[in-house]
Amino acid sequence: MARTTIAPSTFDELQELEDEMESQGRSSMAKALREAMLALARPARGWITTGQAAERLGITIPTVKAWISRGALIGRQVGDRWWVSTESVEDVLSFGRGVADLEENGLPAEDDVHGVTGKIRHRMGAEKRAHLARE
Repeated sequence: MARTTIAPSTFDELQELEDEMESQGRSSMAKALREAMLALARPARGWITTGQAAERLGITIPTVKAWISRGALIGRQVGDRWWVSTESVEDVLSFGRGVADLEENGLPAEDDVHGVTGKIRHRMGAEKRAHLARE
């Protein structure tokens, strides 16, 4: 079976629908949407718990939540639980491996640093703009 990753924007849209159903007094539909989101927030769909993310990254759960709020990790709250995008965890791990490699093999040229940080800033900015557009 092919792995299907659920995009953060999908959770945002489903959350909006849940809120709308709740505001209209359609509690059973809101509950059904919440259950569907919980079913989608699984490792096979590209999401892990904050505890799993903390373990992979070697940090605490409060630090994971702080990184989510700062945009270093992508996370979404589904019901009373937070889920973290496995892709964003892998990005942070990859960044850490890159830094470790730099420490071992010497510093890169200034142009290389600007190129990498520019890509990261662009990606984070695009994700932030997309999130704000959904609000």
